[in-house]
Amino acid sequence: MKKPQFYWFIFAAVAGLIAGLGIRNRAARLGFAAAAPVPPVGSRPLRPPQAVDDEGNILIRLSAVAQAHLGIQVARLERARARQRTSLPAMVAPVAGLVSLVGAYQAADAQVRKAQIAANVAKQEYVRLEELYKDQRNTSAKAVEAQAGIYHSDEVDVRTARQGLALALASIRRNWGPVVEKWEKRGSVTLQDVLARREVLVELTLPFGAHYAPPSVVGLELPAGGRALAKLVSAFPQVDPRVQGVDFIYLTRGRPGLVPEVNLVAHFGVGLLETGVRIPSSAVVWKGGQAWAYVAIAAHRFERRRVATQVPIHGGWFEARHFVAGERIVTGGAEELLAVESSSASGSSGNRGGE
Repeated sequence: MKKPQFYWFIFAAVAGLIAGLGIRNRAARLGFAAAAPVPPVGSRPLRPPQAVDDEGNILIRLSAVAQAHLGIQVARLERARARQRTSLPAMVAPVAGLVSLVGAYQAADAQVRKAQIAANVAKQEYVRLEELYKDQRNTSAKAVEAQAGIYHSDEVDVRTARQGLALALASIRRNWGPVVEKWEKRGSVTLQDVLARREVLVELTLPFGAHYAPPSVVGLELPAGGRALAKLVSAFPQVDPRVQGVDFIYLTRGRPGLVPEVNLVAHFGVGLLETGVRIPSSAVVWKGGQAWAYVAIAAHRFERRRVATQVPIHGGWFEARHFVAGERIVTGGAEELLAVESSSASGSSGNRGGE
């Protein structure tokens, strides 16, 4: 007798469930949505969604309030012109051989001076005796002839010393080029600075078949970090058998770490001037060993693009590929924008893992 009551209970439960589902569907058709769970007080807001375009650039959205909070500032990109840059290995030239050559030249120069003084004295004595002989023969002809022999012998010594000096100078030119030769010949202060390592000579090898002249100035990456400029001196007659090409020497100020045979990297512009834009250094952020910059492509949308750093120019980088003059680039708050993006990406990964 209790079974009918049980069946009525089951029927009532099923009817209630069907009625509840009907009400929920009707609410949805009328435009009502369930309230989102309220995050606890003090919790972090949801990060802006991000996407990737066809070229691999990161797109993120950020409200005006969030932009103001992060201190986002933008500026229009200006047109710029520059040459593309290339990088080549360089080396601090050891100058021990130059020290020896300079010492040999100075010794030869001293020998010339010594021989010239002796020849001048012998000539004066020869002239004096010859005048005495002509003046009523106050000296013997034999004395005049003997002094003439001494004088002519001293002249031979002068010519021999000068030949030695010329050979010493030629050795400097043959091993270090015509400019260093002129430094020694003229007693240049630059050569003294090089020998004292206040200035440093750097060897740069251009590859065979390079379609550009040696640059007048190159930028050097220093061993301890930072950069320095080096000016062209001349072609370098010596050849490094490890690097096949045409060698040149450059002059730069001596610095800690610039010791003989230390390896460097030289950067310089080649080719014709190209037109592009200047990316301010304040706009560049680094991620994964690559330089990036954010461009405001809409009021609330930013795109992260790669920045080529091969061509540094006055407070920034020259770019002729990924950016266009007139675009609005983020110059303030770029690091904060990258942090927001990274946090958003990690948060999304965590949510997907939880799902």
